[in-house]
Amino acid sequence: MNSIDKRNNVKKDYDLIAKQYSEEYGNYIEDLNIYEEFEKYLTKGTTILDIGAGSGRSYAYFNKKGYNYIAYDFSENMKKCAYELHGEFPYIVDDVVNIKKHFADNSVETVFAIYTLFHLPDEDFEKALKDVSDILKTDGIFLLSYCIGNGERFDDEPYLGENGKAVLYMNYMNRNHVNELLAKNNFDILYESTKHEEGENIIGEDGNDAIFVITKKKG
Repeated sequence: MNSIDKRNNVKKDYDLIAKQYSEEYGNYIEDLNIYEEFEKYLTKGTTILDIGAGSGRSYAYFNKKGYNYIAYDFSENMKKCAYELHGEFPYIVDDVVNIKKHFADNSVETVFAIYTLFHLPDEDFEKALKDVSDILKTDGIFLLSYCIGNGERFDDEPYLGENGKAVLYMNYMNRNHVNELLAKNNFDILYESTKHEEGENIIGEDGNDAIFVITKKKG
């Protein structure tokens, strides 16, 4: 399976679970401490590009706070669910590898990408970091998350029950490797936090450790 097939695998999954996912998470912020920490580095009214926006829970949060928000996701069904929940707002439907088709270099103030990049194969993950660095302005803020582990596997998709056994592509990464890639792409780490996730709808048999990282693009 090549990288396009892996990304399409994830897209198909999220199109299938969009309704269920939006009913559970469309208005629920599960990592409020990360959002609040992220805001410490933002200026009032800044523009936030959310890569992996899903059904709009981050839009609901940031819009109320007065930030300008742009959603980016590859699932048309997620966009439909987001509009049903929150009304229409700027929402781009495309693959993350195409982000530079939509944004010029040095044009974006802030990028927010949690629970998204762990679905990318290594080469696409590295490209995403480079592309985000390119489109961010100097001193722009980038929040990302990834999962700690040892490479690729297909995990169960909890929302699909028996039909979801070993169907969801995930890429678990080494912390030192990710930090090296961030440095290579001109990012300084400002904040890092680890969260162990487990429960009924968590991906992975024994849960997983999610790492949240807030970075700044160097001049």
